Amino acid sequence: MLNNKLPPLYPHLKSKNETLSLIHGIYAGILSCALAVVFYLEYQQQTMSMVEISVLCAGIGLFIALNIVACLKVKKGANQGLILSRILAVLMLLSFPIGTLLGAFALWKSLKSQWEV
Repeated sequence: MLNNKLPPLYPHLKSKNETLSLIHGIYAGILSCALAVVFYLEYQQQTMSMVEISVLCAGIGLFIALNIVACLKVKKGANQGLILSRILAVLMLLSFPIGTLLGAFALWKSLKSQWEV
């Protein structure tokens, strides 16, 4: 009577360099959370001038945007994504301890032997 057949599963197309793309997405999220914490603490204590907050927000916002761009370009396997990923991975190394781990892993995944074109 009833046909208990499951609908066909759609194939999950694996994008290129998923791990490296995920690293940049995670780091952009970490930076966003850190910026939110800075805003909250600054709202409570009010120790910085508006110019300092603006410069800080612009700098971290640029870094977040670059990580998102790297995330998208790395997924496509573009050479620009590889270059941008390596530059951002070196800058990630300065963010001890989590950024150091993510940066080292990102540098490893951006080697020619690991890169998927």
